[in-house]
Amino acid sequence: MTDDVDRQRRLPRKAMLLRTSAHLFAARGFRAVSIDDIGHAAGISGPAVYRHFATKSDILLRLCDDAMDHLLEGSRRLSEDSPSGPLRVAALVDMHVEFAVRERVSLAVYVREQMELAPRDLRALRARQREYETAWVAAIRDFVDVSVAEARVVVKLMLSMLNGTAHVREPIPRTELVAALSKMAYGALRELGIPLDETSAEVL
Repeated sequence: MTDDVDRQRRLPRKAMLLRTSAHLFAARGFRAVSIDDIGHAAGISGPAVYRHFATKSDILLRLCDDAMDHLLEGSRRLSEDSPSGPLRVAALVDMHVEFAVRERVSLAVYVREQMELAPRDLRALRARQREYETAWVAAIRDFVDVSVAEARVVVKLMLSMLNGTAHVREPIPRTELVAALSKMAYGALRELGIPLDETSAEVL
């Protein structure tokens, strides 16, 4: 038995089901995975999954909400703790890069499968996504004289680039992926007039 399987089986059942579902959704796509598939992969029967989640869609919603919870909480903390200007922008870059590298499976589900959510749930998720983008917009506009619309375009393109790790399947070493993402993000932001140095990115 592998160490990964050991660790997964020691998780609380609900957390184990979420992690198992994330790996299955990322590998096969939401529609191709059944409740029985999730139960089998988690070592329980398919119907036993319903003790923890009412539907497969509820699992997907929880995975997407958990990803956004992490990013929103991080951006709120940085808005309170980091000074305005380039340092806060750098902190947001570092936080998102760390998440994109550490949680590649969760990010793959968030990026590729959120359109499978019910319309109401998708609208709520998109509203939270805009709130996260707004934290980036505010940090950029603290230092660069651009309109909200211009800053929001930059942020959307920046996050799309960083979230591209969801489509990377090659086994790139963690430190190399962090360095590559940071270099690209900082390079793009320097073009906007924010003097960032990719060597300041913390390799977590």
